[in-house]
Amino acid sequence: MFTARLIVTTFALLLAAPSFAQEGNGMGQTAIPSKGLLWGSKMTLETQPCCAAPNGKLPDKAEAAVLSKLAGQASRDDTILRLKLDGGRSLKVTDCADETACEADRFRKHRLLAWWPEQHLYVVNVALYEGGSAYLISEKDGRTTQVAAPPVPSPSGHYAVALQSDLMNGVLLQVIDLTATPPKVTEVSDMPTCKGFGKDSFLRPKPVWVDDNHVRFDGKSPQPGDDPNNKELLQIGAGAPKWEC
Repeated sequence: MFTARLIVTTFALLLAAPSFAQEGNGMGQTAIPSKGLLWGSKMTLETQPCCAAPNGKLPDKAEAAVLSKLAGQASRDDTILRLKLDGGRSLKVTDCADETACEADRFRKHRLLAWWPEQHLYVVNVALYEGGSAYLISEKDGRTTQVAAPPVPSPSGHYAVALQSDLMNGVLLQVIDLTATPPKVTEVSDMPTCKGFGKDSFLRPKPVWVDDNHVRFDGKSPQPGDDPNNKELLQIGAGAPKWEC
């Protein structure tokens, strides 16, 4: 299990180097959609304003609640999500959600989770055929940063953390600097060394901010046998993130 997780984590780190190209699917990359497809998602910049009133019943109640607060700024028409951009433009994001019609690597459901007004970012959850990721989309120009999971912002909104921790994908933890444009994504490749955390241990799956410089991980570890009381506290701040015991 440790070897498998190491392979997954190493592969993710290799892909995560900052890049403005559209090729590849490395978490932490950022790019502006330009050819109608970005990391397997159908995304098109349109030279027309957003957004029309909802057409028909919205498929997701949580997204419907977000859209209701963003009238004229974001909308959904069946499988199409539209987001308002500066300059009278919009970003059209289209689901490919029919398992019989989509290739496995193109199966996508995009759901608007939040609007972060201070950062001028849309947060979009991306459900894949297996697993998922999230996009941080700039209102300015549609520039999209792909991260491992829907990020959890710090109290100040200066940072966020994104975490995948499951037996299928292994552990992928990212710290996101939201004061940078585009957001700067840093992979945390090492694991806690506190008592009770073994070489095969996984992080608990729920990041919770203690204050603006510390985040702990709650919930039940996906790895059977992990110590439920081991300390998982990450310090964020000047320099590289580091674990505290």
